[in-house]
Amino acid sequence: MNICVKCRGRKLLCGLPKCPIEPRARAFHLALRRISGREVFGSTPPSVIVGEFGWPSVRVYLGEPPEVFGEEARRYDDPRLLWGLSLEEISALRSYMAFGVKTARTPWELGELAFVYVSSRPVDVEMRLEKPPVPSLKFDLREKPLGPRAPLESARVVENPSPPRPLESLINDDVSAHEAVVELYSRGVDLYIIQRAFSLGLLGARHRRRLVPSRWGITAVDVAVGNWLAEAVRHFGEVPSPLYGYGEYLDNRYLVVVVPGPLRFVYLERWQQGDRAAEVLVKEDPRGVRSTMDGGFEAARVAVLEKLYAMRRRGSVGIVRWIGEGYYVSVGNWQIRETVRRIQLRPLDEEYKAYVERVGADPLKLLGTSKPLTDFI
Repeated sequence: MNICVKCRGRKLLCGLPKCPIEPRARAFHLALRRISGREVFGSTPPSVIVGEFGWPSVRVYLGEPPEVFGEEARRYDDPRLLWGLSLEEISALRSYMAFGVKTARTPWELGELAFVYVSSRPVDVEMRLEKPPVPSLKFDLREKPLGPRAPLESARVVENPSPPRPLESLINDDVSAHEAVVELYSRGVDLYIIQRAFSLGLLGARHRRRLVPSRWGITAVDVAVGNWLAEAVRHFGEVPSPLYGYGEYLDNRYLVVVVPGPLRFVYLERWQQGDRAAEVLVKEDPRGVRSTMDGGFEAARVAVLEKLYAMRRRGSVGIVRWIGEGYYVSVGNWQIRETVRRIQLRPLDEEYKAYVERVGADPLKLLGTSKPLTDFI
């Protein structure tokens, strides 16, 4: 931190392309000024984070931007509205959100608040904190930026939340969490609402419901939805010829290839630092057996499977994700999912070689394709 005191965001002595502290600090202190002592009033986007430490008794972070109401609040934590913003803009929006923190094991301990955070629209909530938030910023590449926070003393829900109707029904049903996730997705319920419902313990056999840490819950939902899509895709006809697509966002680059063959995946993640790269490789065979569990892979996988399902085609999929030094603050796996969702697949052409150079690895080679690229062009 001494280097930050000397630099003050002006000289970039840390070597990063932009100061990671300055925009967050401005938003954080603006939020503190708009919190009236221990009182916070605004609309939750909705936004909730279930922590991991101490599970099954965990901290639940209930968030809302102070003095921001209605649809304006949605942009603070809706992945589809956040996508396209810069890392600094996303960090600032997240750092402005105030969080009341409550420790709990089950959704029943949260009372009506659990239903607020699966609402399909922002909900006005008045929070009273046990003490004024302390001005402090924490930096962790694995965690989303958080704004001012303090233990929650009480909360008053000012208006009725509106969970999707299929979700309301399943909250009261006694079905497995996996069945509930698949049914909700197949009936068109937003994937991010399903993720929050899963983490808040609102799905599954009622006597076994527990809060699930957000990172675990997000990956579990991606796995369940992806497996359901994959089961259908395996029975579709093959893609007639190789397809590829490229996308980039927040100094993350994605190159996706689909070639004729059984449905299987190879995913390579490359973290670049200078002229060195740390790599993570995940493989999934035609039976759906993974070499390892990885949240980034599952987010990319479900996005590609959505494309294949819409095309009514199957194929063997290779994905390379390249992460540059400009991605110095994690915003969550949603940016993987949303970027890959926006990739347009097209036949192989001469541009493919340039994209291989940009990500530093060839998905065709990862798939073990023996034919030279010229055979496909």
